[in-house]
This record gives sequence, C-alpha cells and structure tokens, in this order.
Amino acid sequence: MSVDQKTLDVYDKYILEYEKLISKEQKDANLDIFMKMIQRNGKVLDLGCGTGTASLELLKNGFIPFPVDASLEMLKVAETLLEIKPRQISFDEIDEHDFYDAIWANFSLLHIKKNKFRDILKQLFFALKDGGILFFSLKRGVGESRDKLGRFYSFYEKHEVEKLLEKASFRIITFSEGSGIGLAGERENWMGFFCEKIR
Repeated sequence: MSVDQKTLDVYDKYILEYEKLISKEQKDANLDIFMKMIQRNGKVLDLGCGTGTASLELLKNGFIPFPVDASLEMLKVAETLLEIKPRQISFDEIDEHDFYDAIWANFSLLHIKKNKFRDILKQLFFALKDGGILFFSLKRGVGESRDKLGRFYSFYEKHEVEKLLEKASFRIITFSEGSGIGLAGERENWMGFFCEKIR
C-alpha cells in the first residue's frame, strides 16, 4: 500500500475529533449535484470514504457504494455506520477496469504527491465505464506541504487541474469552489471538479 504514513497516523489518532467535525457539517451540496449526474443503482467508488457519511447518502438514494480508505480507524467507523465491509486500500491500488458508473473522491486526492497525480487519474479513468462521472475536490494554493497536524497536502490552482484532466481524457462538466475550516482549525479555499470520462 503506497500511502503517506504520517498522514495516515494523524487520521487514526484524531478519529474522534474527525467524527465530531463531520457531524457538524451541513448537507454536502456537491454530493447532491453528483448524485443527479448518475443513474440509480449505479456503482460508485467512494475513494477515501473516511467515516462513510457519503456512502451512507449514496445508499439512501438508491446507489451502490464501494467505500475504500487507507485508514483502519476510519474504516471501523464506516463499517458500523454502513453495515457493509469497506476495503482498506490506497489510491494506487484501484485496479478495476470499466467497472464503476461514478467515482466520488471528496478531499482525498489532495494527499497525493503532485508527481503521482497524473498516474492516479489514469487509474481512475480505466476504473470508470465510458461516460462515467468523476468528482474530486482539492485545496487551492501552490506546492506541497504539511499542515500543523502533520498531514501531507498538494495544492493546486484551477488551470493546473484543467490541463491534467484534459491530458487524462476527462471533460469538466461543472466546477464548484468555497472555503471551510478543517481538522487543523484553519480556514482554507477549495475547488471541486465534476468530470466525465471521454474517449
């Protein structure tokens, strides 16, 4: 499993604080938009599922989620919430081909080093069916760094991501942006990309 161990350790250590943070968040507007883009009973990879809250909403709305995460503590919570067994894998272990109708990667791909991002997009491309939908969100900024808790992050500007998606044969359908306070207690700007797999 290829994963930044220090980042993983932080999530395992702060699982209770993370649960409290997630419980205070309002309904995710991006998830609502995402669900309207895919067919009912569609198979959805919840990549970096955390405590399973997005997978739960997908289940409630008639979709078939496949939750995965690298954090064992996150998965323990997700399994209790969902009553299904999530998989403990990292991003580069996604090996399905033409399988998923959609992929939900909310604030997870931002933990990948920039020089690996293109390779992960390629794997997600192959995992999706033709015309499949990919959503992912990233933090805005420049370079790579760790937050005060020790988690690794890659930061992007919109034009960088647009070029990467074009080269990976994804078409941007729509774009969202905003700001929020995360686990580290700092307000940061983010952006979300709704994309379609094209040939």
